[in-house]
Amino acid sequence: MTVYKSLIRYPYTGKTVYFFLTTKFPYHEPEEWIFLLEAGRVKVQGIVATPHLVLKEGDTLTYEPIPGRIEEPEVDTNYTILKETEDFLFVDKPGNLPMHPAGRYRTRTLLNLLEKTYSIAIPVHRLDRETSGIVIFAKTEEGRTWLQKKFESRVVKKEYLAVVRGYFQKEVTLEGFMGKDLDSAIRKKMKFSSSEFADAKSVSTSFIPLNFNESQNISLVLVRPITGRIHQIRASFLYLGFPILGDKLYGPRETMFLDFVQTGLTNSLLAELGFERQLLHAHSISYLDDRVGEEVRIKANPLAEIESFFPNYKDYVP
Repeated sequence: MTVYKSLIRYPYTGKTVYFFLTTKFPYHEPEEWIFLLEAGRVKVQGIVATPHLVLKEGDTLTYEPIPGRIEEPEVDTNYTILKETEDFLFVDKPGNLPMHPAGRYRTRTLLNLLEKTYSIAIPVHRLDRETSGIVIFAKTEEGRTWLQKKFESRVVKKEYLAVVRGYFQKEVTLEGFMGKDLDSAIRKKMKFSSSEFADAKSVSTSFIPLNFNESQNISLVLVRPITGRIHQIRASFLYLGFPILGDKLYGPRETMFLDFVQTGLTNSLLAELGFERQLLHAHSISYLDDRVGEEVRIKANPLAEIESFFPNYKDYVP
């Protein structure tokens, strides 16, 4: 029988088992977690747990699933450690690998994979499941706090590469507002607007054209987000009229995403999308480590998916 294990750390220290399970693993309804707890399938430090047991830093929680209850999707587990320091792991994440447990993804996540090797791996920021490239994990709580403050003050510089539909000819800095797209049938979809609207937040992104594949009518664009909002780059490209190749949610037809949810990635949908996943890649990340007075800049490995459209792109990308 497979048993899944979680190491308890911030922000779950001092929270109840029930809070931890229902917050971190929402693929079960709260009532189902109560059933599994009462069935003795959840343990803390090897002892059957109650819903109201308070968790301590360093506790080990184990969960024994009911066979066949949830089928977890396949993922790409071929991540790379680009650099490791005393405080951080700089990881090159493949596309089709979620950062942490959510929805149907319970154990096939980057966080779970890292926890097999590292006792502590705390995400400092995040990437969408289909977005590949550099993501930073902290090895200490102090490191996480220190670097997150740099992200919040916008002194961490990030660069992305995107393959988009059409001929992207001119460099542009797009400034405006982003928030929930209330006109969309898809709950999680965001929208960009040049005008402020209810509950929207300001966004700013720079786009620099790098190359054009005329036969495919696609462009390679370097993206420098100044702010860091959810789906900022993807929604901004759609607003500009250059949706990212393979993007189901922010593609030229909104119902692409609904089709994918209902029928999966059919041959006809794949042909329309142009690629099996959104071709957005976190290319580099840099910041000043003022503790030692050194500039940190890490670049991702060359990506075969981009090379298939733009051979030797690494030779002309900054």
